[in-house]
Amino acid sequence: MSAEIPRLDLAARASNLVPGSDGIWFAAGDDDQGFASADPTDWVDIENRSFWYGHRNDVVLDALKRFPPKGWLFEIGAGNGAVAAAAQAAGWPVVAVEPTVAWARNARRRGLSHVICAHFQNAGFASGALENAALFDVLEHIDDDAGFLAEVRGLMPADGRLYLAVPSFRFLWSKEDELSGHCRRYRASQLEERVCAAGFRIEHRTYFFAPLMPVILVARALPYRLGLARDRTHASSAAAHGVSNSLPVRLARAVLKGELALLRRGVRLPLGASLLVVARAA
Repeated sequence: MSAEIPRLDLAARASNLVPGSDGIWFAAGDDDQGFASADPTDWVDIENRSFWYGHRNDVVLDALKRFPPKGWLFEIGAGNGAVAAAAQAAGWPVVAVEPTVAWARNARRRGLSHVICAHFQNAGFASGALENAALFDVLEHIDDDAGFLAEVRGLMPADGRLYLAVPSFRFLWSKEDELSGHCRRYRASQLEERVCAAGFRIEHRTYFFAPLMPVILVARALPYRLGLARDRTHASSAAAHGVSNSLPVRLARAVLKGELALLRRGVRLPLGASLLVVARAA
């Protein structure tokens, strides 16, 4: 896609939004979530250089191409805007919705045209305002994930598309999940059950990051079970997400390139460290 991104009147979509001087829309009375404020990791730097974030973007963009949203895509919990910026650059009209002020500002600095800094429940979205919705590595942070999905569905029109990416398989649980504030990792059947119960029908699902499963098991999950896991630092996060040009990182990029080729051919992978689902509002 190469069409110019149109302008969207966000005030017409959400009654509680007010524009800020920095081009970000805020919800009146909403509190800064301040997520991960004590985390020493510079995630913007890592997102810009990491093979992990690059591959996730490629997988998401492939899903958008094969199952395109009709109208605007609202990414809820957009973080620093890594996925939203990639989608916008590919020509999709995107609105990044992020309740942490610092992260919303990072998303705006990435060049995103439409950024809302608010908990999406407080924005005052009208019924049907979320033409399409996306949650990329967000749902696992939410205690009541089923209720959250139902709230999202309540703001979408029939046939709007939902795009989800989550970490998968409980046996890969590690201290990294705890530090990231995860409540769970998912199996496909578990996620599909919640999505369908919220009023969606599944169109597509696949695992991805299959080559990383043994690495995560050995480097993260087993040390965690043995009580050997260490606290997170920027250096450890950078190393774990592969920002260098070392031989292991080059090998990982090459193997994941092969995985992406399979996904682009429509192959649904039976295993992987992450899970992608596309569903349509019933």
